[in-house]
Amino acid sequence: MPKYFKVYDSNEVLFITIDDSGAVIIKDKAGKKIFLSRYQAKLMRFSIDNLFGDKFKKSSDSSIHIEEISENESNKK
Repeated sequence: MPKYFKVYDSNEVLFITIDDSGAVIIKDKAGKKIFLSRYQAKLMRFSIDNLFGDKFKKSSDSSIHIEEISENESNKK
């Protein structure tokens, strides 16, 4: 069963869908979509954790929120 998430701060909102296979769909408010296979999502996570992780950890910006939402909420713009 797919999981749906809303990631947002004061300037931007992203809707993320993770399906059973591990594939990821990232959609912004304008409706632009990025499709990542399970392997691409693994590579992206590795990159963020290892290459960019220090940059994110140094930032004390706690204004980013993540919440799990329903399928209906993820389809709204």
